[in-house]
This record gives sequence, structure tokens and C-alpha cells, in this order.
Amino acid sequence: MDNFTLAISGVLIVGLVTVIGVFKNMKEGFGPFNLKVLGIVLIATFTTVLGLADISKMTAATGILGAIAGYLFGLSRPSGTSEKP
Repeated sequence: MDNFTLAISGVLIVGLVTVIGVFKNMKEGFGPFNLKVLGIVLIATFTTVLGLADISKMTAATGILGAIAGYLFGLSRPSGTSEKP
């Protein structure tokens, strides 16, 4: 097994373990906060894999991941809800 395959496998295993941990700690289903956490973990994992792949023309994939990350960070609280002091 070469170093590239080992590095990609390691990143994917860490990402999978993290996603399992996120699902294990979810108590109320897919709320806005849980969706953000899961999305950030998946985006970080896929971006790391793309970075390790060293593809010269990965602007489209990076743009799509950036758009998804922007959407997730842009999610706000539903109207009518208030924060507890």
C-alpha cells in the first residue's frame, strides 16, 4: 500500500468515526445545530481528501463544497424562537 492510499484511508476513517460520534450524540434528530455540525464534519473530510488528491483542476469541486459550507453557516434560527438568557 503506498503513502497516498494510506493517507486517504486515514482521513476517511477519521471522518467516519467523527460522523458516527456526531450521530451517537444527537438527541433531538436533525435540528439546525446538528445539521451544521454534521455538514461541517463532512465538508472538512471531503475537502481534506480533495487537498490530498492534488488534482490541478479541482475548482468546481471546491466551489461546490464552499457553497454548501456557506449555506450551512448561513442557517439561522427559525423565526419566532428566542434564546434563553
